[in-house]
Amino acid sequence: MRKDTSQKATGAADRRDSAGTLVELARAEERRGEPMEALAHYGEALELLGDAHEPDRADVVRWMGTVRREHGDTSQAEELYKESLAISEACDYRAGQAHAMNCLAIVAQRRGDVDGASKLYRRGARLASEAGEHRLSGMIEQNLGVLSNIRGDLDGAYVRYRAALVAFEAAEDREGMSWVLNNIGMLHTDMGRFDDARASLSRGLEIATERGDLKMEGLCHLNLAESFITEGRLEDADEPCQRALAISIRRGDSLRRAAALKFLGVLDRERGRYAQATERYRSALQLAREGEDTLLEAEILREIGTLHRLQQHTSEARWNWEQSASLFHSIDASIDAAAVEADLEALPAPGPTEPSAFEHRGTP
Repeated sequence: MRKDTSQKATGAADRRDSAGTLVELARAEERRGEPMEALAHYGEALELLGDAHEPDRADVVRWMGTVRREHGDTSQAEELYKESLAISEACDYRAGQAHAMNCLAIVAQRRGDVDGASKLYRRGARLASEAGEHRLSGMIEQNLGVLSNIRGDLDGAYVRYRAALVAFEAAEDREGMSWVLNNIGMLHTDMGRFDDARASLSRGLEIATERGDLKMEGLCHLNLAESFITEGRLEDADEPCQRALAISIRRGDSLRRAAALKFLGVLDRERGRYAQATERYRSALQLAREGEDTLLEAEILREIGTLHRLQQHTSEARWNWEQSASLFHSIDASIDAAAVEADLEALPAPGPTEPSAFEHRGTP
């Protein structure tokens, strides 16, 4: 019996080691932008783990959820995160619970449930602290900074981002540093500090490129494009826009593809290429809705409204901006909502023969 028990233990250890190797392969495939290959390796790892090693199973299921989330499959990601949380709770795996809560908060945030996301982040932060998960605490801190940014609390966002960056730098965690540098760059753009924005984004891009992290490369290119567009440097925005689009297509990342198409639509619109802009926006809006990204949908509708205004389609512009403002309000994005409402107020009043905005569906 002792011999049999020893053999079983050795076999279980071997399977766990093999599963660990598959997980490392999956993580490498994620960085290279190969989501389907990553999912295949994660699935093989789960089969090897079987019903044993519950903490490991919780982690693998959660990582599969993140691949789905990055692919734009929000509902599938949520189900996997819930499964990971259930496994973690069943085996009292506090770190796994904290990670799952953080991921579920990201899903809630994507869907526009800002209050729900905030509650989940804070529960995750408490569990992470109890489990001594300092890296996760830094991740949640920067995610709370993103919420502050959405809500217009730019100073609060900066404080959280700086705290997270200091923590990641102290731990020599270059992956975490690239995340926060990207967010700080976005914040500087919002504040009109364009040189600072591009300095942060370029530093984040350098780290991502060194690590072979294609996802972060794409994000940094996307936000560099936004910085140039916001400053009015349209020619400089072309290359990072195209790079971001190419990376999103390679990775099968539908939501960042939508964001890149949104910015390319802005470039087309500002150059008077209205038909091309219309097609970009149409595709972007469909992808944003399929991925359940409320903030991105609101941003695209705002840009579509601007296109209609330039074409002197006042009723359509009004419809799109009303929908955009409503979505911004639903996620407590007060600064963005106020900007759209200012555009609405500047529109001429509807003429006596002009149809009501509610008779239009002013999408391209």
